[in-house]
Amino acid sequence: VHITKGMIYSASPNPFKDQLEIRYGVFNDAKVGLAVYDMNGSLVAKLEESSLKAEKYTAVWSPEGYLPKGQYFIALTINDLQVHYLKVIKQ
Repeated sequence: VHITKGMIYSASPNPFKDQLEIRYGVFNDAKVGLAVYDMNGSLVAKLEESSLKAEKYTAVWSPEGYLPKGQYFIALTINDLQVHYLKVIKQ
């Protein structure tokens, strides 16, 4: 884990139904990606993909359409390197 580059602080509520608030931090100016994957590793949603300054951010994910109940992973990438992930549960 490359926790020195950035991290996901929290995702709440977890478990969630309609909306998830993800708090994350970027420790150096970098190209940042925040995405949601299912348990098979398939991309479900891209929440962020841009160059960001070093600070704390909040992303809100409201899944569009039908999203099955189950476990998902939120992945944070910094300069194309996955640095942190967090498991969330959809009710």
